[in-house]
Amino acid sequence: MKLTHLVLWVQENKLSEKFYKKIGFGVLESDEEHSVVSPGGFTLDLVSMRDDRKFAHDSMAASKGLGMYVYVRVEDVDQKYQELVALGLQPTKPKDWPWGNRETLLKDPDGYKLCFWRPSYMSLPRRQWLRMIIPPMSVVQHHR
Repeated sequence: MKLTHLVLWVQENKLSEKFYKKIGFGVLESDEEHSVVSPGGFTLDLVSMRDDRKFAHDSMAASKGLGMYVYVRVEDVDQKYQELVALGLQPTKPKDWPWGNRETLLKDPDGYKLCFWRPSYMSLPRRQWLRMIIPPMSVVQHHR
């Protein structure tokens, strides 16, 4: 099994496509009803809402992405934060969390939450994180 993509119901796929392209996602497919974007290796299908009875319950739901976060791993969370701010967007300030991630959050035009993240230890100076992941060596005495 392999997770390949996520479908996001959006008000207008072209508006969402423009947003995702602005923040660095590539556009793989695009037509009047859906767009496929990717940061690499995984895709988001941005599907314009429909009035079809079959899809009405999913696509017309008022709270988009409630309880859902799309995690995108980046090399440098602080740099990504600065890039997003420079684009006129309003991400949260980067923060180290108890579960070991440094993260900044950003909502897309439909309210879906994107989390740009990296393990927290990667934000620390090399010597400090090495001490976190490599236990101190113990002295072993050999008796002859």
